[in-house]
Amino acid sequence: MAIQPLLDERTAVSVGDGIPETRMSQPDLEVELELLAKAEHLRVIFRNSLIVLLGHLLAGAALAAGLWSVVPKDRLLIWLAFMALFNAGRWVGTRGFARKPPGAGAVRRQETLLLAATIIAGLLWGAAAILFYVPSRPEAILFLVLILVAMTAGAAALLSFHRFAYPAFLVPVVVPLAIRLAVEDGAAQTAVALAIPVYFSLLFVLSRQIYRFTHEAIVTALIRERHALVDHLTAIPNRRAFEEFLEREWLRGMRTGRPLTLILSDIDDFKGYNDGYGHAVGDAILRSVAGLFRQGARRGTDLAARIGGDEFALLAPETDEAGALTIVRNIKRNRDRLARNIYKSWQFPTLSFGLRTVVPSDSGSVFALFEEADTALYEAKRAVRRRAAATQAPRTSPSNVPDKPTPGTPAVGMPDPLTAPSDVAAEPPVPAPVCNRT
Repeated sequence: MAIQPLLDERTAVSVGDGIPETRMSQPDLEVELELLAKAEHLRVIFRNSLIVLLGHLLAGAALAAGLWSVVPKDRLLIWLAFMALFNAGRWVGTRGFARKPPGAGAVRRQETLLLAATIIAGLLWGAAAILFYVPSRPEAILFLVLILVAMTAGAAALLSFHRFAYPAFLVPVVVPLAIRLAVEDGAAQTAVALAIPVYFSLLFVLSRQIYRFTHEAIVTALIRERHALVDHLTAIPNRRAFEEFLEREWLRGMRTGRPLTLILSDIDDFKGYNDGYGHAVGDAILRSVAGLFRQGARRGTDLAARIGGDEFALLAPETDEAGALTIVRNIKRNRDRLARNIYKSWQFPTLSFGLRTVVPSDSGSVFALFEEADTALYEAKRAVRRRAAATQAPRTSPSNVPDKPTPGTPAVGMPDPLTAPSDVAAEPPVPAPVCNRT
């Protein structure tokens, strides 16, 4: 879970000297929050799917045992077999969703499957109200009503974790039962037929209250987790989230034997920009670079994070060095496109990169991976400084940069982002399964 609707908006805005930023709009955050909350609601239901399976089987077996001498046995056995097979299949189909973090498409698919399965389960119990109703046996009618009431009451506790799941189960059960009782003669049947809608209406109200309270609790937990794991300035994961993700992916890589790539980057001469043009411009640069890294982490398994100051990281599981270089080229290309759109008294800063690709094993560690990528980044920064010293005149401090040079011209003493490409330093590749990115 990771969302913070109280964080920055992601819209096209201008800050300071007009740096375009990518920030999340409040509607986008609310949509993401609702999606994550919905995923958590579904996960709670699916985690308890075994209890649902056992509840349906026990109630079905109790119904069959109580009506065994009253209802045709073949009808009971066929209904019970359908009930058992259906609920077993539903339990098997939902186990994977409860174990792994879902994407947006998976959440929508599983929600559709949940509602469809809930309606089918309700129809099966509603069919029991028709198939096993014996007008001449009041004690059998009472037993059937008690079983159906118990099932619908018990379902309220779990299905209330979804906004529409409980009504989807309740209506197909209640309507056939109420109609069957209403058409029968007799004061007892009429009284029960009138009481059922009132009773189940109260259950529905209770279900809505359960959903509201649980939804608020889930959203609150999501917001707190977002505060703990997201950098408030750039709205991307912070160092804590990065370190936790790196640990998990290292362990997963040890199990799968697939490569793991770490890309580190920082902003060239960021202090000069920050001191010369103010912290508002510096913050805008950080947000823009965060947007570049967010675009670079294109797969759901990738993670882009701000790990401190002007330093960013991108972790790409199951990506070899060729794939990592593709990620870096895409970030540089997006950075150059961003720089061409800026016509102010300075140019958008360049970026330096260091990357390392390894196959996680017992002989290595996440600390060694980070140190090697950081060393590669340091070498790239040294290359930038050597080139700047060889090609530029003595530096002018940022405070002495002319306020209004020709639009599109780099400020004096600043690296020209359109003619001086960012450096990338990489460690020698480690033999690994090929999984190039496209």
